[in-house]
Amino acid sequence: MKNNETKERWIQHYSSSHKILLVGEGDFSFSACLAKAFGSAANMVATCLHTEGHYRWLRETDSILIRMHQDLIAAYFKTAKEMVQEEGEIHVTVRDDYPYNRWKVEKLAECAGLQLKDKVEFRQENYPGYHNKRGGNINCNKKFPLKACYTYKFTVKVSALENSDGSEVYESARSDFTSIITTVEDLQI
Repeated sequence: MKNNETKERWIQHYSSSHKILLVGEGDFSFSACLAKAFGSAANMVATCLHTEGHYRWLRETDSILIRMHQDLIAAYFKTAKEMVQEEGEIHVTVRDDYPYNRWKVEKLAECAGLQLKDKVEFRQENYPGYHNKRGGNINCNKKFPLKACYTYKFTVKVSALENSDGSEVYESARSDFTSIITTVEDLQI
């Protein structure tokens, strides 16, 4: 191994050789966990934006709030699809029990031209130092149960990548991110 080459390091499905954009990172403990495992954060960009929580009178089971979450996820998929490399993945980690399964993450991804590659259980203990937090401003510093929590891994559908002549539709809009990840903090659970 040459001096300028570094050994690839992994933590679960994330590698130090991936170019990773983390969206809605909460308290940045997930990205800190990855950086510690990789020995560097040079391959990552982490973002967090909590401008407003949802209205206090809304509950997670309310159809209005469910629709708001669906709109957020749909917009995320639309943007992420244009940013991820052709062979890259878009990950969303979210609970898959009631009422969160009413968000219909897989259906929203399909409507955005994505296909499910894998669905794996998210286990907090696999990410040392990660602290889950509620999103928004309602109890935002408190944890929530991570039961029935999964990471959905999506790829761009091949048909969405090609015109009839075989040229790529989104080539110029793509960035160089291998993985784009959103965590449950971004979804204001």
